[in-house]
Amino acid sequence: MRFGVIAAFATIVVVATAVAQRSPGTPSAITSPTPEQVPSRTVSEAPTAPPAARCRVLPTPDYGPQAPHAPVNGQPSLGVPTLPGVILIEIRQCREIQAILAKYGLPGPAVREIPVAESDENIAIGATRWFRIGVLPGTESAMVVELYRHPEDIEYVQLIPEPPRRAI
Repeated sequence: MRFGVIAAFATIVVVATAVAQRSPGTPSAITSPTPEQVPSRTVSEAPTAPPAARCRVLPTPDYGPQAPHAPVNGQPSLGVPTLPGVILIEIRQCREIQAILAKYGLPGPAVREIPVAESDENIAIGATRWFRIGVLPGTESAMVVELYRHPEDIEYVQLIPEPPRRAI
């Protein structure tokens, strides 16, 4: 499953690169609201906002069968060193990242993983819905497990492996 996720992510990156060459965009950092703006509710009390009235759910293309691999979505460990203080999520279509940050008490910031234009194609393949989310260092695994329990808002969530170090 890991290779399938990597293959799907590579496909997204290739498409995003092609789109970015046609209409260059810049990564947009999205910060979390200040503590005064976040209502003092727990996750179970927070109402789930309905999808925006202007949002159309677009079908995700079927890329055919993928090679099996170890599950990563929602796993509290990858078996390799991971980046501290950050996780990777893909939100569902028609969800706003600011609402996700507030609803689940995530400190942020949220930075779009793939800086692409908001086209129907990019939305359908999920390229516009991947974010690196700042979390308190040491809580990465717990946040991955917690967010995985909310498939109504979160399509995918995982820890981020540390990039390999190069010998000089």
